[in-house]
Amino acid sequence: MDLHTTIVGAGPYALSIAAHLRAADQPYHMIGTTMESWRAFMPEGMILKSEPFASNLWDPARRFTFENYCREQGVDYQPIGRPLSLARFLEYAEWFRQSNRIEPENVQLSKLERVSGGFSLELNDGRRMTSRHVVLATGHMAYATVPAEISGLPEPFAVHGSRMAAVSAYQGLDVSIIGAGQAALETAALLHEAGANVRLLVRENHIRWNARSQSRSLLSRMRAPDSGLAPGWEPWAISELPRVFRRVFAPEKRHRYVAGSFGPGGSWWLRDRVDGRIDCALNSRIVHAATQNNRVQLRIETPQGTSELVTDRVIAATGYRVDIDRLDYLPAELKQGIRREAGGIPELSAKFETSIPGLYFVGITSAPIFGPVMRFMFGAKHAAPIVQRALRTR
Repeated sequence: MDLHTTIVGAGPYALSIAAHLRAADQPYHMIGTTMESWRAFMPEGMILKSEPFASNLWDPARRFTFENYCREQGVDYQPIGRPLSLARFLEYAEWFRQSNRIEPENVQLSKLERVSGGFSLELNDGRRMTSRHVVLATGHMAYATVPAEISGLPEPFAVHGSRMAAVSAYQGLDVSIIGAGQAALETAALLHEAGANVRLLVRENHIRWNARSQSRSLLSRMRAPDSGLAPGWEPWAISELPRVFRRVFAPEKRHRYVAGSFGPGGSWWLRDRVDGRIDCALNSRIVHAATQNNRVQLRIETPQGTSELVTDRVIAATGYRVDIDRLDYLPAELKQGIRREAGGIPELSAKFETSIPGLYFVGITSAPIFGPVMRFMFGAKHAAPIVQRALRTR
């Protein structure tokens, strides 16, 4: 093998695993563009939903936290109640990368194959290399889902929120956004503020808003401790005990919980930018969509009946669903060799390893196994040391 370990991806999980491997003096190679999906596919002006104390990348000594970055840069730090902008977070991620001397090779994985003793990786520049272990930390982009009713519309008339392009491109357009989660609500606010005419199409009968974040008394924190996901003992357990979650609950129960927990809702700081400013059609469902005269014609079903709506663009802020069959870099033979818990959900050991020895999945792909915390960067706190220790013994 050319390499002992290859990390595919360069986002929060990949950077955190690399920091742990470097600190332990374990050999690795990383391929990918640093924070690519965050830089290229998240809208300018975005603010992170997670609180600053839960927005860290992870090195084993905790020397390179967001708080320490703020201290070094002379930036005021407040753990709770001060929203963190995407721009500031990307600056922090670059500081973390440089501080840990992590140097990803800026190439993409085109094809991963199993060979004797490990894996062969074909890169998009035509090169091949072999690696004994491969950690797949390629994020969520491949798992984007859109409602079937608009899936036949061509881009740019209908896009998933992760592919919406620059906010400024929507100035003067009529835009319909499907969803009621943070992504839908913030996208609506950003486009409205950029000069678009925006409406939200929401299936439920209301929008959920998180309570305002603020410092709490010791007694209040004992009753409902802060956690990487939300205040409360249940969110704390989900945030801090992912391997217990995997061990205690059967796959079907885990999958249902992950799919139904920490669902659509908006941050407290976003509410004033949406309520009373953006039209919100509750109890609405698209039943048909087609392009006509360079616009999109939607048929909307509500409790009051069916109506027609003509709009310039449709953005589906409808989330992600884990399905490893949608990973183009995995050939059919390799996909078939990975045992599943259900559908496209891989079976993973307590060390994040698939049924193919030496092949690991981290991040959102591991969420149905280890819990909702793996949908967020906070989960890297657990995945990084676990994978580092597993690789040390192989």
